[in-house]
Parts: sequence; structure tokens; C-alpha cells
Amino acid sequence: MTANPQTYIVQQGDTLWSIAARLYGDATRWPDVYNANTGTIGTNANLIIPGQQLTLP
Repeated sequence: MTANPQTYIVQQGDTLWSIAARLYGDATRWPDVYNANTGTIGTNANLIIPGQQLTLP
């Protein structure tokens, strides 16, 4: 059986900080979101683009 990870579609104005705060109730978990998506985001954690699909850890 394969687990299906949850995903989140980046919206205009989102930051990893705001995504972590909204979804986990803890903005300091933004590195968890980043580390799960380095292949999508790249090396600049500040550069996320509306429409990107992020995997949630």
C-alpha cells in the first residue's frame, strides 16, 4: 500500500511561514514544509510561486 501525501497549492501572498502557521498552527514549522519540497522550490525558500503544488510533511 502506498501512502498518498497531502498537498497544498500555493496562493498569491503565501509564504512558507504563513502556510505552516495556517496548516500546522505553528509558523516555525516552515522548514519542514521547505525540506519536503526542495525539489519543487529550489534553493531559495523565499521564492514560492502561486500555483505550485507543495507536498505537506
